[in-house]
Amino acid sequence: MATPLPPFPDQGLRRVAHDAGDESLPVWLRLMVRLAHARGGHVEVEAEHGYAGRLVAADGRSHFFKGTVFDINGAGAAALARDKDYAARFLAAAGLRVPHGLLVHAPRRRAALHLKNPGVAARLADTRAAETFARAVGYPVFVKPNEGSEGEGVSRAGDPAALDAALDQLFTLHDRVLVQRAEAGEDFRAIVLDGRVLAVFRRQPFRVTGDGKSPLSVLVASAVAGLGGGGKGTRINADDPRILGHLAASGRAPESVPADGEEVELLPNANLSTGGRAFDVTASVAPAFAGAASQAARALGLRFAGVDLIATGPDDPAPVVLEVNAGPGLSYFHRLGAREAETVERIYEGLVDTLLS
Repeated sequence: MATPLPPFPDQGLRRVAHDAGDESLPVWLRLMVRLAHARGGHVEVEAEHGYAGRLVAADGRSHFFKGTVFDINGAGAAALARDKDYAARFLAAAGLRVPHGLLVHAPRRRAALHLKNPGVAARLADTRAAETFARAVGYPVFVKPNEGSEGEGVSRAGDPAALDAALDQLFTLHDRVLVQRAEAGEDFRAIVLDGRVLAVFRRQPFRVTGDGKSPLSVLVASAVAGLGGGGKGTRINADDPRILGHLAASGRAPESVPADGEEVELLPNANLSTGGRAFDVTASVAPAFAGAASQAARALGLRFAGVDLIATGPDDPAPVVLEVNAGPGLSYFHRLGAREAETVERIYEGLVDTLLS
């Protein structure tokens, strides 16, 4: 007798009720549902997870999405933006400032390519090339997966040993790793839609404030525990190697005791998903700064994008374009406060109007 097949997961699409008030839905999805309904349309999602779906206009036209990646951007442009090394080349060709970087290939990738094309494999940068590059541009350097988001895997290496350790760790999961020169300045995220900068947020990396008595290990543990509140979630642990590496690159150790009121940065990236903070500075953005963000999206063929920049301030006429995201998540910004929530809702309103037009 044949063994019965296990129950198959729910199939098909389900329509999301515009008045369901389901707080378990992501912020961006709730906004899309409400905005679509107000325009005579609706949103359908796949039945099991509700993560992918389509925005259906009143006339029946469908626009597809997976997470916060919408089909307003072409597949080629979105793929190009995901590849940090290729994206930087296109941005530089457009006359924009980008960090000086080197794409480093994992030993297994070089070995596999050597079997097919030894000449190509010989040209791929390895760990020794990364060490040479870091000495040339000067430590510290940033080390990150060539494809990734939300600051995952990003670390700062302050010396050759830290660089080798970071590469070894990333090579366990990634075939291509980007090593970049550190750029001085503050971190900004600009949201661009069809060439218009709709909002700019200044972001600060995850940090703690000293009390003159507690070691960093205690301050960090308390701060990480606090990330689980307010719907923010916890994507890092107190013993995260990135935190330990970042402190070491700054000349600190877990037992170090910062002075009362002293702020200590814990991570090399300012992503809100890893404890960063953000401030809406849209009203202070200078035309040249906004122009650089708009040009960055255009250089990669993106209509809707989150552009990450390093600058002295929102009035910097020549910011450095760090990377460009074809599916910028805005839920963390929405949770910052009433004014930020209004800004995010205006962004999605513009996105929905553009998709349904």
